[in-house]
Formats: sequence, C-alpha cells, structure tokens
Amino acid sequence: MSLAATPVPKARPKSLLAVLVRRRIALSMMIFGGLITSAFLRGVRPHDLLNFRDPFSMVGLLLVVLGVAMRSWAAGTLTKSTQLTTTGPYRLVRNPLYLGSFLMLIGFCLVIGDVWILAVGLVPLTVLYFLKVRAEERFLKGKFGADWIAFASRTPRLVPRSIPRGDGSWRFAQWLDNREYQASLTAVAALVALQIWSLGLIGR
Repeated sequence: MSLAATPVPKARPKSLLAVLVRRRIALSMMIFGGLITSAFLRGVRPHDLLNFRDPFSMVGLLLVVLGVAMRSWAAGTLTKSTQLTTTGPYRLVRNPLYLGSFLMLIGFCLVIGDVWILAVGLVPLTVLYFLKVRAEERFLKGKFGADWIAFASRTPRLVPRSIPRGDGSWRFAQWLDNREYQASLTAVAALVALQIWSLGLIGR
C-alpha cells in the first residue's frame, strides 16, 4: 500500500503593512532621503547649529544629543532575546531605543526647519514604528509571560514618568555588541553635514 505524500501547508502571505513595518529602516531612509533632497533643491537652508540664539538649532541639537544618549544607554543595558531587561532606561520606559530614535528624528527635523519633512515624513513613520513596537511587545509577552505582564503594568511604553537615574547596569562591551556606535557616528555625520549645508558651503 502506498502512502500519499502529506501536503505541506502554504505559508500565509504577509500583508503589505507587515512588509512595510519589517522594512521600516530602509523605508525611513528612502522617505527622509527624498524629503531632504527635495528641501535642498527648493533652497531650504537648515538652522545654524552654532547660532546659540536660535531656539530651533538649540532645541533640535539638544533632542539629537538626548536621543543618542538614550539609545546608547539602552544598548549598553539590553541583552537581546535572552532575558527580559528591566534595568537602566528600561525602568523608565519599555522601549528606550525607540524613544531615543524619535528624539533624534524630531531634533533633526527642527534643525532642517522644513515643515514638509515633519508633515510628510514624521507622521507615517510614527505609525509604522508604533505598529513595530506593538508587534515586539506581543513577542515579549509570549516569551516571558507573567514577567512581561508585571513589567508592562509598571513601566510606560514611551513617555517616562520619572527622572532618569543610573544603576550600574550599563556595560561598554554590551554597547559594542549591540553596535550602537553606528547610530552615534551616523548622528554626528548628519549634524556635520547639516552644518555645512546651513553655511551654504554646498549647493552654490
């Protein structure tokens, strides 16, 4: 008697939204790259980062620095997928890496000073990253169960309720292992490029 081959179940097709969320980093670069190119061609001039009387420059720069600091603090504390991290910035918010990214993003938008970047770029990417956060939290809930539920019940998602304090959980080796230096170097390079742009040294 011959046995019929067991049919292999087909994988469920991913929705367009799921694909966009998965490729959010590449999508972010495409959107903001296009918007910045458009601003450059329209003659937009970023705010001068050396003008300490310009509130857009100072607030934007402060947000970028705070964002880099928050991401670096989180990356030096986070042990991915092996245990539930609840120390360092994770005592303040459940998603400090994303909080840092949004601080940086808003800061760069303020420095560039183009309303279209805020309206066209920031809003849709905020939606995509929010969906990504929800998906990651569902994964963590399934992986860590009651520990995650207790953690989520006492820790806000993105907006801290208290003042940050160090607890000695940050490790330089962990920061390197999570490759957070890439984000820090990118932020510095972007600030330098914006300052060169603001001074009119390119695009003449």
